Amino acid sequence: MNKQLQELTDLTIKEIRNLEIVLPEIYRDIFYSKAKELGIKLSDIDKEAAMLYALRKIQLLKNETERSASALKENVVNARIAIINKDNMALQFIENNMIELESKIASLQEELYIDELTRLYNRRWLFEKFLRDDHFKNNGFLAFIDINDFKEVNDKFGHIIGDKVLHVIGRVLKKIQNVTALRYAGDEFLILSDYHNDKEEIHKILHTVNQNLIKTPFKHNKELFYIDFSFGVAAFKTKDSFKSILEEADIKMYNYKKSFK
Repeated sequence: MNKQLQELTDLTIKEIRNLEIVLPEIYRDIFYSKAKELGIKLSDIDKEAAMLYALRKIQLLKNETERSASALKENVVNARIAIINKDNMALQFIENNMIELESKIASLQEELYIDELTRLYNRRWLFEKFLRDDHFKNNGFLAFIDINDFKEVNDKFGHIIGDKVLHVIGRVLKKIQNVTALRYAGDEFLILSDYHNDKEEIHKILHTVNQNLIKTPFKHNKELFYIDFSFGVAAFKTKDSFKSILEEADIKMYNYKKSFK
């Protein structure tokens, strides 16, 4: 498979890692969309080769994760035996193995749970780590964020500049203290907090961030443009449905957006 096709497939794999469910038709749509963006013409042979490459790469990541988990369990068993036998040399060997495994597992988790473009958590982290069966595990607040007129930025300046905007938004949201930020989809982000006392606190924080953002110009060639976002905040309680809370925040986000038009 040629390098251009391999890069296209890698981009598609990175995109689908942000999705909670990946059906063949979803993979195909993303793959063709990326090909169109990059101006790559695909033959039937190219499509087959790309699919085989993607399946191998996804399986490799799965196998590596399973091997690391198995090695971790083996180290725990060996450590118990070494402690019983008071075998200090064995314990030192196990400790060194554990350090190496921790690094490998951290790298694998980053592959699985971090959005490469924004360096924020992705949807997979949300559904596999933060929620339980699509319901909240504790009380807190959720803010739904949507970048205003992002499509116009992509259409006017291109996807490379659009990606830079998303990267900057990721950096801005990551700096907010005592919250967890994640890229939910495209130009949509979530802020999660179980630290703050009420919705108004989150609202004030995001309003301040937004006001600072809109004062900061982006530059493409000699042209300046500005970015801001709309947001809505909703409270959630243990066992609340994520879908219902997101819908509540989504309605508030659109009300916020309309209030500035």
